[in-house]
Amino acid sequence: MAGFLIAVVAFLVVVTIVVVVHEGGHFLAARASGIAVEEFAVGFGPRVLSRQRGETVYSVRALPVGGFVRMPGMLGLEGETDMGERNFNRATIPRRAVVIVAGVLCNLVFGAICWSVAFTQPTQSQVVSGDPAAHAGIPNGAVILRQAGVGIDQSSLAATTASFRRADAATEGRPSDVVYRAPGGGVRSTIVRPALVLYPNVGSGPLPSTLRGAGAALVITQVDGHAPGTGDPAAVLGGGATVTIAGHLDGAPARSFSGVSISGVRGGDGTQPGYTAAWRIGYLPPAPGLPLPQAFLSGFQGIPSYTGQVVSLIGQLFVRPAQAGSQFLGPVGIAAVAGSAVQQGWVQFVFFLGEISIALGLMNVLPLPFLDGGRLLFIGIEAVRHRQISPQRQAAAIVVSLGFIILLGVLITISNISQISSGGLP
Repeated sequence: MAGFLIAVVAFLVVVTIVVVVHEGGHFLAARASGIAVEEFAVGFGPRVLSRQRGETVYSVRALPVGGFVRMPGMLGLEGETDMGERNFNRATIPRRAVVIVAGVLCNLVFGAICWSVAFTQPTQSQVVSGDPAAHAGIPNGAVILRQAGVGIDQSSLAATTASFRRADAATEGRPSDVVYRAPGGGVRSTIVRPALVLYPNVGSGPLPSTLRGAGAALVITQVDGHAPGTGDPAAVLGGGATVTIAGHLDGAPARSFSGVSISGVRGGDGTQPGYTAAWRIGYLPPAPGLPLPQAFLSGFQGIPSYTGQVVSLIGQLFVRPAQAGSQFLGPVGIAAVAGSAVQQGWVQFVFFLGEISIALGLMNVLPLPFLDGGRLLFIGIEAVRHRQISPQRQAAAIVVSLGFIILLGVLITISNISQISSGGLP
């Protein structure tokens, strides 16, 4: 019961923050552009608290999910407040476009700031769920001292990473002894059999786009219909020849694949182009926090790659809707992951908050009339035709697109519930 309440509260906090940030972008741009703002509301439903400052009412509403900014003339329909030349629909095309785009930009910037804050914090070690180290009982926060007879150099993150690469390679895929210091301070040992991991750092190929690209890692469970052997990882995967593989995304067994033929696999750690492979136990060593300038650089540099992943996933909706739909988070999925992040600590929660903020901003770019991208589409059509689309047609298109979004949300929610029931997510 406690976990459920944490998930619900975390969901409300995440959604409210990222939506208010988004609407705050619209609000600030509107004020700067001379467009009137009638209300800036946090939440929906009846007003609980409100205060008017100047022409704008700032309110808190009963349902703490998101928020909105209301500007006169947003739809151009009868019954809306008329503030003359300060109406939204009477502003110039550039001013309206800036107001619409500002929400997306605020989400992206806020997300990058969240990531930057998280990067400044030292992190404890993490054991990847479902990977060999987790199956062997090694807990999060443990510090591995020795693996397969190889001592782990703890003097720096680079030295630690290099030590683990040597240790993983030394196992050759065979069960090996791992000595670690538990979070409580005691030294323990266990036997761990590494997993064969493939890094598909390729732009195209037989794997779905959601399972390839820089940063992707796949746990290989079958090679030509059999469990992977031992020895050099590249040789196990054909030594350059064609092999047929099956497996799943590292840390996400529900995102599986089978019957995929690949060739040209080399040894490597995923930083090299092409297909590379290695033995891994699924352990991320503790890391010191980054200096603030470097953390901000890393936070903002993460936007392009994350954008590419989201765009690729959206594209897959039109090619493989069932498979791509399972990768999205609906309300249930966000609640589950947010609740898990809270229990892992504030750093994980802030990082997840950044992910959701950026994802919300990118989703709003879609050219659906209910979203910002749809409003930009209307503005673009107006710029070409030199006249606005009738308010009635805009309203009808918004209603239809809203219905589509609700239907998609229901399907994603059903998928998320199924994933949770089968042990997937968060």
